[in-house]
Amino acid sequence: MTSHVRSRARDLARAATLLEAAERLALHAATGQAAIACDPRAARFFALQARQEAFHARVFAAAATFLAPGATLAHPAGPALTAYRARLDGDLDAGDLWSSVVGLQVALEALGAAVLSEVEERLARHLPALAPIHRVLARQEAAHHAFGVQFVQRAADCGELSAPLAQAAAGDYRSLATGLLAACSEMLDGLGETPAPYAASFEALLPTWFRDA
Repeated sequence: MTSHVRSRARDLARAATLLEAAERLALHAATGQAAIACDPRAARFFALQARQEAFHARVFAAAATFLAPGATLAHPAGPALTAYRARLDGDLDAGDLWSSVVGLQVALEALGAAVLSEVEERLARHLPALAPIHRVLARQEAAHHAFGVQFVQRAADCGELSAPLAQAAAGDYRSLATGLLAACSEMLDGLGETPAPYAASFEALLPTWFRDA
């Protein structure tokens, strides 16, 4: 293995470590949502999502180990993920399910689809056995995002969620998501990428009410 290939594999391993951390954040939040949801259908969905996020985290942990066996890997987005988790925990501790859905399913899942899909595709190319699993993960992440958008929209339509609360949550999580994306700049640079196209894709995936917040 040439030094260039080793370097690229290590960069991909760092990306996989970041993906694992993001999936564990999603697991934590979805578990909390399942615990506070009053609607049985929503509670079942959040519990299912939590199980899926746990699987996603194991996939990316295994990918990182394969790409850089024995290496101690650090990703650049630790503080940004910590800030994101703190906001989600504040919503969950307050029993504010709606705001937590804005943060996790609407914003974070959109950011994952927009920013991290390219990294996942690169992982699949370096690890062909990962390709079928990647397709499963992509479908599940899209389903999480779609459920969140519909869940919030229904709550707003029937008056359970006020426009000011939804807009406040969207504004806060937009700022946090932007910070998370900025923290990935150095990692993306190592992969020959820039954040700008991913930021545009993230915006395109967001519902109008979120973008207008």
